[in-house]
Amino acid sequence: MNPADSGRPFLATDIGGTHARLALVRARPDGAIDVLEAQTYACAAFDGLAPIVADFLATHGDVDAAAIGCTGMRQGDTLVGLNLPWAVPLDDLRALGIARVSAVNDFVAVAHAAQCMADADGVLLTVRTDRLPATPLEPAPGPVLVVGPGTGFGAALRVPVGAAWHVLPSDAGQISLAPGNVRERALLAALQGEAGYVGVEQVVSGPGLLRTYRTLCALDRAAPRCTSPADVASAAAAGEDAHAAQAIAVFCAQFGSVVADIVLVTGATRVFVAGGIVARILEPLLRSDFHARFLDKGAMRGMLERVPVRLIDHPHRGVIGAASWYVRQAGEGTMR
Repeated sequence: MNPADSGRPFLATDIGGTHARLALVRARPDGAIDVLEAQTYACAAFDGLAPIVADFLATHGDVDAAAIGCTGMRQGDTLVGLNLPWAVPLDDLRALGIARVSAVNDFVAVAHAAQCMADADGVLLTVRTDRLPATPLEPAPGPVLVVGPGTGFGAALRVPVGAAWHVLPSDAGQISLAPGNVRERALLAALQGEAGYVGVEQVVSGPGLLRTYRTLCALDRAAPRCTSPADVASAAAAGEDAHAAQAIAVFCAQFGSVVADIVLVTGATRVFVAGGIVARILEPLLRSDFHARFLDKGAMRGMLERVPVRLIDHPHRGVIGAASWYVRQAGEGTMR
C-alpha cells in the first residue's frame, strides 16, 4: 500500500558514517513529507542499526514500514559501505516487527527530497565578489546535482524525463584528486606515497579535512595539534593554527573543482550541497577560492557562471528524501 494513501506514519532514516538520523514521518496526499518525531544517534555508540531502530521505536511507537536511507550499497539484502561502521542486514530490522523494509543509498534519497530544494531556499555558495560575476537567480531547466562531503563524498543526479524525473546514483568520491596549484601537488604526492591512488573524498570529506591537515603539517615538519575535523575547523576559525587554515582552504578549493567537474560531465543546471561539514565551515568557504575554482574550467567558464550552487539548510533533508523515495517506489510498484 502507498503510504500517501494510508496516511499511516512510517519510519525513515538517514544513516551516515558518523550519525544515524531517524524520524517518524507521514506522507501527504500530494507526496510531501511531514516529520512528526526525529532523533539523532552516534553510530559508534551502537553495534548495528537494529539496536538504534529498536531504541527509537521504544520511545516513539511501532511502525509497519521503514524507508532506510543509508550510505553505501545494497548487496543482496544487506547494506555495506566503506564509511559505514557496520553492515546492515535488512532482516534484522524485519525481526523488530517492521513488515516492509526498503533501502536506498543516502544521496539517492536526498536527491528525492525535492521539497527541500527550492531555488530561492538555502545559502547561495556561488556568490558575487569583486572579481567574479553574479550567478543568475533563474537557472536553465535541466538535471539537478546533489553533492555533499560528510564522512565520505556523496553525489546523485536528478534527471527530468518528460513531466517526471529519475535519480541516478554515483560514486563521485572516487574521482581522482586533481591538484590546482603547487601546494596541492605536494599534498597529492604525499598522499600518493601513503596510498597510491587518491580519490576526491580523501580530501573533500570530514576525515579528508583532518588527513589534509596532518599531511600539510608533515610537509612543513610541524607538529599537528588538531585531532578531529571539528578541531581543524575550530582552530582555523580562531586563527590559532596556520595549517588548519590551509587545510580548510584546500578543502574548499578542491570542493569547487570537483563540483564543477561533475556539473560538466552531467550537464547539471543546479547544484545543491547536502553535506553537514559545509554548514560548519560556511563562512570560510564563502571567503575561499571555492567559486573561483568552480569557474576555472577554461572555455566552459561561461556555462558554469549560469549554475547556482546552494547549501540545503533543511535539518531533515535526509529522512524526507528517504521517505519521498519510498512513497514514489510504493506508488510505482517497484519497491525493493
